[in-house]
Amino acid sequence: MNAQETTGHGKAQGLEGKVALVTGAARGLGFEMARALLSAGASVVFADVDESVDGAAAKARESTRNLHAQAMRCDISNRADCERLVQMASARFGGIDVLVNNAGKGPAFMEKAAKWRGHRFFEADPDAWREVIDTNVCGAFYLSHYAAPGMMARGWGRIINITTSLSTIQRVANSPYGVSKAAIEAETLIWAKDLEGSGVTCNSLIPGGAVDTEFVSPAMREATAGDGRALLRPDVMNAALLWLASPQSDGVTGKRFVGKNWDAAAPCEEAAAGALEAPVLRSPDRA
Repeated sequence: MNAQETTGHGKAQGLEGKVALVTGAARGLGFEMARALLSAGASVVFADVDESVDGAAAKARESTRNLHAQAMRCDISNRADCERLVQMASARFGGIDVLVNNAGKGPAFMEKAAKWRGHRFFEADPDAWREVIDTNVCGAFYLSHYAAPGMMARGWGRIINITTSLSTIQRVANSPYGVSKAAIEAETLIWAKDLEGSGVTCNSLIPGGAVDTEFVSPAMREATAGDGRALLRPDVMNAALLWLASPQSDGVTGKRFVGKNWDAAAPCEEAAAGALEAPVLRSPDRA
């Protein structure tokens, strides 16, 4: 896909001139989303704590023929690291227009913890629990905190938080991952209100099921197979992501979209309506 192919039914317009920063971009969903943004013409910062992010950015440059991909190392659980990343990305490309908060730790990470005895909260390794929250929740906050002022000053920007399904958030023996994603849903709703009138939007995006990446634990793979469900492709969110990152989604904020429900054959407005899901957290109706 190139920039010219991002217009038409179910596809957002090109993103030439926009700068995107995607965390967890070394592999999996993060890599696919970062490459999709690059394909659409954006300049993209591939951010990850893993040194393999250098190879990921090089691979994306080669496959998309867009040379404006820069790999940058960052531990998003470290506030100073996040501030430095935003400063470096802004210095390299002149600012950040689109922030995709994708990086995170989940069940597979917990299973490797030294004191892990099971997925139920009273069996968890407390240190690993805290590390998941520091990464998933605080990391999204740190980067958004440092990136938002520049977006607001320019009068346009996008914060896209990658979360998960309601069933996953409340599934038995799925904390702290479910807890962290519920917190990010709250971040999305609150930040959208905080940013109202600034030209900067904040939305949640989810795959709509387990995705075929190494993020999925062996236990989850086994459970998915046992239920007769197929793992989703890692590029499942790309079409919705490109629309959310584009000017076509101006004014859309505080919403939650499901990647697998995006109909690429439909006009973007119709595809977005079909992929829209009610927020996990809802405010009571007021008279």
